[in-house]
Amino acid sequence: MDKMMEMFLHPANYSISLNLSVLLVIGLYLLFTGPLRNRFPDAEPPSIRQLSYFLTGALIFYFSLGSPMEMIGHELFSIHMVQMSLLFIVMPPFLLMGLPGWLVAPVFRLKGVGKLAKILVHPVFSTFFFNGMIWLYHIPWVFDRLMEIPALHTGARALLLIGGMAMWFSVLCPVPEMDKMSELKKMGYLYANGMLLTPACVMIAFSDTTFFALFHEQSQMFPILSPLHDQQLGGVLMKIIQEIVYVAVIVYIFFFQWVRKEREKDRREAEESAGNHPVSQPVSESL
Repeated sequence: MDKMMEMFLHPANYSISLNLSVLLVIGLYLLFTGPLRNRFPDAEPPSIRQLSYFLTGALIFYFSLGSPMEMIGHELFSIHMVQMSLLFIVMPPFLLMGLPGWLVAPVFRLKGVGKLAKILVHPVFSTFFFNGMIWLYHIPWVFDRLMEIPALHTGARALLLIGGMAMWFSVLCPVPEMDKMSELKKMGYLYANGMLLTPACVMIAFSDTTFFALFHEQSQMFPILSPLHDQQLGGVLMKIIQEIVYVAVIVYIFFFQWVRKEREKDRREAEESAGNHPVSQPVSESL
C-alpha cells in the first residue's frame, strides 16, 4: 500500500500529454462560454456551480487516465474496475451538469450528427447500449483481446464513454426542450439501469475462478491480494460505486426536483384558488 501511495506522489507517473489535452478542453469550455458566448442565441454565462461541475468532471477524467491509476489498473483488477466506475458512472453526471443547454443544443441540429445523437440519447437505446457495452467488455475473450491491443482498448473506452454520457443524458438533460422525462420516470430509469448492471458485477464478484488473462497471476508490484480475491473485490467495488452514484442522483431528483415542483404546483393552485374567491365588500356603517 505504501508503494501505491509513492506512485501517486511521484510527478513522473502522471501523463503530461493527457494533462495538456484536458487543459485544452477546459480552455475551449471557458472560451465558448466566455468570449465566444455571443455567437450562440440566448446564451447566458455558466453559473459557478456549472463551472465547478465541469471542472470536477475533467479532473475525474484526468485522475482516471492520466494518474498512476492507469498503470496500477494493469496490475490489479480491482483498481481497473474503480477506474471504469469513475470514467463511465461517476464522471458523466458532472460533465452534463456543467454543460449549458445552449452549448449542447446545436449538436442535435447538425445534419446527420443530430439524428444519430437523438438515437443515442433515447432512454431505451442508451440503457441497452451502455449496459450491453459493459457486459460485452467483460466477456473474458473480448477483455483479453482489448488488453492486448491498445488501439482497440482506447476505442472500447470511447464507446463506453459515449454510452455513459447517453445513458445519463435523459436523467440530467442540459437542454430544457429535450428534458421530457418526468422525475418519477427518471428514478425508475436509473433503477432499471442499476438492475441491468447487477448481473455482470455479481458474476465477477462471486466467481470461483479468475476470468481474465492479464490478472491470472498475482501482481508483482502490489502483491496484496490473490488474483481471485482481487477479481471479486473489483466486482464488489463497481457495484458499490454504481449504487452510491445512482442512489445519490435519485435522492437529488426526488428532493430537489420532484418535491420542489410539487410544492410550486401546490403554491400556484393555492394562489389561483385564493384569486377566484369573491372578495366581500365591507358594509358601510351609517353615522
